[in-house]
Amino acid sequence: MAVDEVLLDGVAAGTTPPTLRFYQWMPPCLSLGYFQPFDVVDVDGCRALGIEVVRRPTGGRAILHDRELTYSVALPASLLGHDGGVLPSYYRLSLALQDGLSGLGVPATLAPESVGSSGQHGPVCFDRPSAHEILLNGRKLVGSAQMRRGGGLLQHGSILIEPRTDKLTACLRLPDGTNSRSIDTGVAGLAELRVTDATQIAATIAAAFARSFGVNLVEATLGPAEKVAAKALARSKYQSAGWTERLAPAMV
Repeated sequence: MAVDEVLLDGVAAGTTPPTLRFYQWMPPCLSLGYFQPFDVVDVDGCRALGIEVVRRPTGGRAILHDRELTYSVALPASLLGHDGGVLPSYYRLSLALQDGLSGLGVPATLAPESVGSSGQHGPVCFDRPSAHEILLNGRKLVGSAQMRRGGGLLQHGSILIEPRTDKLTACLRLPDGTNSRSIDTGVAGLAELRVTDATQIAATIAAAFARSFGVNLVEATLGPAEKVAAKALARSKYQSAGWTERLAPAMV
Protein backbone atom coordinates (compact mmCIF):
# COMPACT_ATOMS: atom_id res chain seq x y z
CA MET A 1 0.00 0.00 0.00
CA ALA A 2 2.86 2.34 0.78
CA VAL A 3 4.47 1.68 -2.60
CA ASP A 4 1.21 2.43 -4.41
CA GLU A 5 0.87 5.74 -2.58
CA VAL A 6 4.47 6.71 -3.27
CA LEU A 7 3.95 5.97 -6.97
CA LEU A 8 0.80 8.11 -6.95
CA ASP A 9 2.68 11.06 -5.47
CA GLY A 10 5.56 10.52 -7.89
CA VAL A 11 3.40 10.62 -11.01
CA ALA A 12 1.55 13.67 -9.65
CA ALA A 13 4.88 15.45 -9.13
CA GLY A 14 6.26 14.34 -12.48
CA THR A 15 9.18 12.46 -10.91
CA THR A 16 7.79 8.98 -11.64
CA PRO A 17 6.53 7.75 -15.01
CA PRO A 18 3.02 6.28 -15.30
CA THR A 19 3.33 2.87 -13.69
CA LEU A 20 1.51 -0.45 -13.90
CA ARG A 21 2.46 -3.02 -11.29
CA PHE A 22 1.29 -6.47 -10.20
CA TYR A 23 1.83 -8.13 -6.85
CA GLN A 24 0.64 -10.84 -4.49
CA TRP A 25 0.46 -10.88 -0.70
CA MET A 26 2.39 -12.95 1.85
CA PRO A 27 0.92 -13.72 4.31
CA PRO A 28 -2.70 -13.45 3.09
CA CYS A 29 -4.19 -10.10 4.03
CA LEU A 30 -7.59 -8.52 4.52
CA SER A 31 -7.60 -4.98 3.11
CA LEU A 32 -10.22 -2.47 4.20
CA GLY A 33 -11.38 0.45 2.11
CA TYR A 34 -10.40 3.96 3.18
CA PHE A 35 -13.84 4.76 4.59
CA GLN A 36 -14.60 1.37 6.17
CA PRO A 37 -14.80 1.24 9.97
CA PHE A 38 -12.48 -1.27 11.59
CA ASP A 39 -15.30 -2.81 13.60
CA VAL A 40 -16.34 -4.87 10.55
CA VAL A 41 -13.21 -6.98 11.20
CA ASP A 42 -13.39 -10.17 13.25
CA VAL A 43 -9.93 -9.89 14.78
CA ASP A 44 -10.02 -13.35 16.33
CA GLY A 45 -11.11 -14.88 13.05
CA CYS A 46 -8.21 -13.23 11.21
CA ARG A 47 -5.72 -14.26 13.87
CA ALA A 48 -6.87 -17.91 13.79
CA LEU A 49 -6.27 -18.05 10.02
CA GLY A 50 -2.97 -16.15 10.08
CA ILE A 51 -4.44 -13.28 8.05
CA GLU A 52 -3.08 -9.75 8.48
CA VAL A 53 -5.21 -6.61 8.18
CA VAL A 54 -4.34 -3.40 6.33
CA ARG A 55 -6.26 -0.31 5.27
CA ARG A 56 -6.05 0.83 1.67
CA PRO A 57 -5.66 4.48 0.64
CA THR A 58 -8.50 3.89 -1.83
CA GLY A 59 -12.19 3.44 -1.16
CA GLY A 60 -14.33 0.37 -1.59
CA ARG A 61 -14.99 -2.55 0.72
CA ALA A 62 -13.10 -5.45 2.27
CA ILE A 63 -11.02 -7.74 0.05
CA LEU A 64 -9.16 -10.90 1.03
CA HIS A 65 -5.84 -11.02 -0.82
CA ASP A 66 -5.29 -14.76 -1.08
CA ARG A 67 -5.14 -16.73 -4.35
CA GLU A 68 -5.53 -13.55 -6.35
CA LEU A 69 -3.39 -11.06 -8.25
CA THR A 70 -3.40 -7.40 -7.32
CA TYR A 71 -2.86 -4.81 -10.03
CA SER A 72 -2.03 -1.14 -9.56
CA VAL A 73 -2.07 1.75 -12.06
CA ALA A 74 -0.67 5.16 -11.18
CA LEU A 75 -0.75 7.93 -13.79
CA PRO A 76 -1.55 11.62 -14.20
CA ALA A 77 -5.31 11.96 -14.68
CA SER A 78 -4.58 14.40 -17.52
CA LEU A 79 -3.30 11.49 -19.63
CA LEU A 80 -6.88 10.24 -19.87
CA GLY A 81 -8.09 13.50 -21.41
CA HIS A 82 -11.89 13.64 -21.63
CA ASP A 83 -11.94 10.20 -19.98
CA GLY A 84 -10.36 11.58 -16.82
CA GLY A 85 -13.57 11.70 -14.76
CA VAL A 86 -14.15 9.01 -12.15
CA LEU A 87 -16.58 6.77 -14.07
CA PRO A 88 -14.99 7.36 -17.51
CA SER A 89 -11.56 6.50 -16.09
CA TYR A 90 -12.89 3.31 -14.49
CA TYR A 91 -14.37 2.42 -17.86
CA ARG A 92 -11.14 3.15 -19.75
CA LEU A 93 -9.01 1.09 -17.37
CA SER A 94 -11.58 -1.71 -17.24
CA LEU A 95 -11.48 -1.98 -21.03
CA ALA A 96 -7.73 -2.63 -20.82
CA LEU A 97 -8.29 -5.26 -18.12
CA GLN A 98 -11.03 -6.86 -20.19
CA ASP A 99 -8.75 -6.97 -23.25
CA GLY A 100 -6.01 -8.65 -21.22
CA LEU A 101 -8.40 -11.23 -19.82
CA SER A 102 -9.69 -11.91 -23.32
CA GLY A 103 -6.11 -12.75 -24.31
CA LEU A 104 -6.18 -15.42 -21.59
CA GLY A 105 -9.37 -16.91 -23.02
CA VAL A 106 -11.57 -15.31 -20.36
CA PRO A 107 -14.91 -13.98 -21.74
CA ALA A 108 -15.08 -11.07 -19.30
CA THR A 109 -17.74 -8.37 -19.51
CA LEU A 110 -18.21 -5.00 -17.82
CA ALA A 111 -20.93 -4.27 -15.29
CA PRO A 112 -23.30 -1.56 -16.56
CA GLU A 113 -23.03 1.92 -15.11
CA SER A 114 -26.52 1.58 -13.63
CA VAL A 115 -25.40 -0.98 -11.03
CA GLY A 116 -23.42 1.68 -9.16
CA SER A 117 -26.61 3.09 -7.68
CA SER A 118 -28.60 -0.09 -7.12
CA GLY A 119 -29.20 -0.74 -3.43
CA GLN A 120 -26.96 -0.73 -0.39
CA HIS A 121 -23.71 -2.66 -0.35
CA GLY A 122 -22.44 -4.70 2.57
CA PRO A 123 -18.85 -4.79 3.88
CA VAL A 124 -17.60 -7.32 1.27
CA CYS A 125 -16.21 -5.97 -2.00
CA PHE A 126 -17.16 -9.03 -4.03
CA ASP A 127 -20.76 -9.36 -2.84
CA ARG A 128 -21.91 -7.36 -5.89
CA PRO A 129 -20.32 -5.32 -8.69
CA SER A 130 -20.02 -1.59 -9.08
CA ALA A 131 -20.19 0.33 -12.36
CA HIS A 132 -17.76 -0.88 -15.06
CA GLU A 133 -16.23 -3.62 -12.91
CA ILE A 134 -15.17 -6.88 -14.54
CA LEU A 135 -17.61 -9.81 -14.56
CA LEU A 136 -17.39 -13.45 -15.63
CA ASN A 137 -20.76 -14.93 -16.55
CA GLY A 138 -22.44 -12.17 -14.57
CA ARG A 139 -20.34 -12.73 -11.44
CA LYS A 140 -17.70 -10.34 -10.13
CA LEU A 141 -14.14 -11.28 -11.12
CA VAL A 142 -12.19 -8.06 -10.47
CA GLY A 143 -12.82 -5.54 -7.69
CA SER A 144 -11.21 -2.11 -8.10
CA ALA A 145 -10.95 1.19 -6.23
CA GLN A 146 -9.49 4.60 -6.94
CA MET A 147 -8.02 7.67 -5.31
CA ARG A 148 -6.70 10.98 -6.64
CA ARG A 149 -4.28 13.53 -5.31
CA GLY A 150 -2.39 16.42 -6.83
CA GLY A 151 -3.50 15.57 -10.35
CA GLY A 152 -2.45 11.94 -9.96
CA LEU A 153 -4.76 8.94 -10.20
CA LEU A 154 -4.24 5.60 -8.46
CA GLN A 155 -6.45 2.64 -9.27
CA HIS A 156 -5.75 -0.77 -7.87
CA GLY A 157 -7.76 -3.92 -7.55
CA SER A 158 -7.94 -7.64 -7.00
CA ILE A 159 -8.13 -10.15 -9.86
CA LEU A 160 -9.53 -13.31 -8.31
CA ILE A 161 -7.88 -16.60 -9.22
CA GLU A 162 -9.62 -18.79 -6.67
CA PRO A 163 -12.17 -17.16 -4.34
CA ARG A 164 -11.69 -17.82 -0.64
CA THR A 165 -15.12 -16.71 0.55
CA ASP A 166 -15.06 -19.06 3.53
CA LYS A 167 -11.90 -17.38 4.83
CA LEU A 168 -13.23 -13.92 3.99
CA THR A 169 -16.46 -14.38 5.92
CA ALA A 170 -14.51 -15.79 8.88
CA CYS A 171 -12.56 -12.51 8.99
CA LEU A 172 -15.55 -10.19 9.06
CA ARG A 173 -18.51 -9.38 11.27
CA LEU A 174 -21.28 -9.72 8.72
CA PRO A 175 -24.97 -8.78 8.84
CA ASP A 176 -27.38 -11.55 9.78
CA GLY A 177 -28.06 -13.86 6.88
CA THR A 178 -24.77 -13.16 5.12
CA ASN A 179 -22.37 -16.08 4.78
CA SER A 180 -19.92 -17.60 2.32
CA ARG A 181 -22.71 -19.32 0.39
CA SER A 182 -24.63 -16.10 -0.13
CA ILE A 183 -21.46 -14.41 -1.44
CA ASP A 184 -20.30 -17.38 -3.53
CA THR A 185 -23.17 -16.97 -5.99
CA GLY A 186 -21.89 -13.55 -7.07
CA VAL A 187 -18.14 -14.27 -7.21
CA ALA A 188 -16.01 -15.77 -9.99
CA GLY A 189 -12.39 -16.89 -10.19
CA LEU A 190 -10.03 -17.47 -13.11
CA ALA A 191 -9.36 -21.02 -11.89
CA GLU A 192 -12.80 -21.93 -13.26
CA LEU A 193 -11.23 -21.58 -16.71
CA ARG A 194 -7.93 -23.14 -15.64
CA VAL A 195 -6.18 -19.79 -15.70
CA THR A 196 -3.99 -19.87 -12.60
CA ASP A 197 -0.46 -18.71 -13.52
CA ALA A 198 -0.06 -15.25 -11.95
CA THR A 199 3.00 -14.45 -14.08
CA GLN A 200 1.12 -15.22 -17.28
CA ILE A 201 -1.92 -13.26 -16.13
CA ALA A 202 0.24 -10.21 -15.36
CA ALA A 203 2.15 -10.37 -18.65
CA THR A 204 -1.00 -10.69 -20.77
CA ILE A 205 -2.81 -7.85 -19.01
CA ALA A 206 0.31 -5.66 -19.20
CA ALA A 207 0.44 -6.21 -22.97
CA ALA A 208 -3.21 -5.18 -23.20
CA PHE A 209 -2.53 -1.96 -21.27
CA ALA A 210 0.34 -1.17 -23.64
CA ARG A 211 -2.00 -1.59 -26.63
CA SER A 212 -4.80 0.37 -25.02
CA PHE A 213 -2.60 3.37 -24.23
CA GLY A 214 -0.31 3.10 -27.25
CA VAL A 215 2.88 2.85 -25.20
CA ASN A 216 5.84 0.52 -24.72
CA LEU A 217 6.09 -0.81 -21.19
CA VAL A 218 9.55 -0.97 -19.64
CA GLU A 219 10.11 -3.35 -16.73
CA ALA A 220 11.78 -1.54 -13.84
CA THR A 221 12.24 -1.56 -10.09
CA LEU A 222 11.62 1.22 -7.59
CA GLY A 223 14.29 3.89 -7.46
CA PRO A 224 16.32 4.40 -4.26
CA ALA A 225 14.30 7.46 -3.23
CA GLU A 226 11.02 5.63 -3.83
CA LYS A 227 12.17 2.69 -1.71
CA VAL A 228 13.13 5.00 1.15
CA ALA A 229 9.83 6.88 0.92
CA ALA A 230 7.79 3.66 0.82
CA LYS A 231 9.55 2.22 3.88
CA ALA A 232 9.02 5.44 5.81
CA LEU A 233 5.35 5.62 4.81
CA ALA A 234 4.80 1.96 5.74
CA ARG A 235 6.19 2.61 9.23
CA SER A 236 4.41 5.88 9.86
CA LYS A 237 1.05 5.04 8.29
CA TYR A 238 0.27 1.55 7.05
CA GLN A 239 1.75 -0.28 10.04
CA SER A 240 0.04 2.13 12.43
CA ALA A 241 -2.99 1.04 14.44
CA GLY A 242 -4.18 4.63 14.28
CA TRP A 243 -4.54 4.28 10.51
CA THR A 244 -5.68 0.67 10.23
CA GLU A 245 -7.99 0.39 13.23
CA ARG A 246 -9.87 3.68 13.11
CA LEU A 247 -13.63 3.52 13.36
CA ALA A 248 -14.36 6.61 11.29
CA PRO A 249 -12.51 7.97 8.23
CA ALA A 250 -9.87 10.60 8.81
CA MET A 251 -10.45 13.79 6.84
CA VAL A 252 -7.73 14.80 4.36
